[in-house]
Amino acid sequence: MKIRTEPLGEITIARYAHMRPAIDFEPAYQREGGVWTRETRSRLIDSIVNGFDLPKLYFERATSRRTTEQGRTIQYAVLDGKQRLEAVGEFLDNELQLPSDFEYFEDGSVSAANLTFAELQSAYPGLAQRILDFELPIVGVSSDSIDLIEELFQRLNAATALNHAERRNSVSGATRDAANALATHSLLSARSPIKASRYKHRELAAKFLAIEHQIDTRNGRISDIKAATLMDLFLASRGNPPQISAAEMARYQATAAGVLDRMAGLFIDDDPLLRSVGTLVVYYIAFRDSQLIASASRERLQRFEELRRLASRMDEDDPAFTRPGNNRLREYNLFVQSSNDGGALSRRAEILTAYLKGYQNQDELAALDAVGENESPGSDDLEDEN
Repeated sequence: MKIRTEPLGEITIARYAHMRPAIDFEPAYQREGGVWTRETRSRLIDSIVNGFDLPKLYFERATSRRTTEQGRTIQYAVLDGKQRLEAVGEFLDNELQLPSDFEYFEDGSVSAANLTFAELQSAYPGLAQRILDFELPIVGVSSDSIDLIEELFQRLNAATALNHAERRNSVSGATRDAANALATHSLLSARSPIKASRYKHRELAAKFLAIEHQIDTRNGRISDIKAATLMDLFLASRGNPPQISAAEMARYQATAAGVLDRMAGLFIDDDPLLRSVGTLVVYYIAFRDSQLIASASRERLQRFEELRRLASRMDEDDPAFTRPGNNRLREYNLFVQSSNDGGALSRRAEILTAYLKGYQNQDELAALDAVGENESPGSDDLEDEN
């Protein structure tokens, strides 16, 4: 395996504008766009106008022939610098303005604050041309190994705020492909109000795949779905041969998709019942039981949430405080703090399942009264629920 880097000289912003259709801004390892704030993007344009140096950008040279929907051949993929390039593109497209406090240091009489590129071309054509003539410091990267490309991406972003999901997305393999596919399911994209920003839906999908893998390989037991465990799952599906084959991961994906299909019909769009990552995972574990759907309804799930809140607020002098069903609801509440622990998640799913399957209109807690006690999590296992 080898990797080579060399400067790509004389790529001005004007030339970059013509190259854009031949650049892949979304290679599989890349993070999502739109991470920078509008102010940060505007400040970058300020720096360009004032002639400040920019950090290097890295382009991966295309090693296989790919074309865009318009028939253009892809020449490069953005390895590092996507946020900066997005800012430049937005300004050229008049979707971004100079900062409200913009100051041109070479001439204090210039008043270009809040101007778009088109407005700058009209008011100060010399400054607009200065932007077009600005040379971008681009480094070309070529390699015979996608593993080396992904390793370089990780290292280039080591000092930036990549979250765990973004780091996992830079690891190619069957797990990434399966997680990306599951992340588009309507339960996540439409039913849940959890936003997809920074790969939140892909993180949930990875948790579902980890659950399926652990149940398959650990005698039906879920250990945990912590960040390190999820990364191990991604790494296990790469290599030659991988520890987890593409066929095995496809099976986990199909099983998970079936569970999400069952769940989707229960909820409404932007359903507040699905606003918590931890609760959504508990629902997923519970509805792996294909028979549970016959006993479930959105109204019963909503009532369960109300009952567990009532149990948490119940005064100890209340005669109902010591009722076993209320104890189980408080136990459920305690395990909420262990949102990535497999035992805690499984216990919550067990309590919820018992409530739904044994629901009685005349006595809502009757089924929970029959659920035995379980050990509470230790202090080291407690986490904040997402």
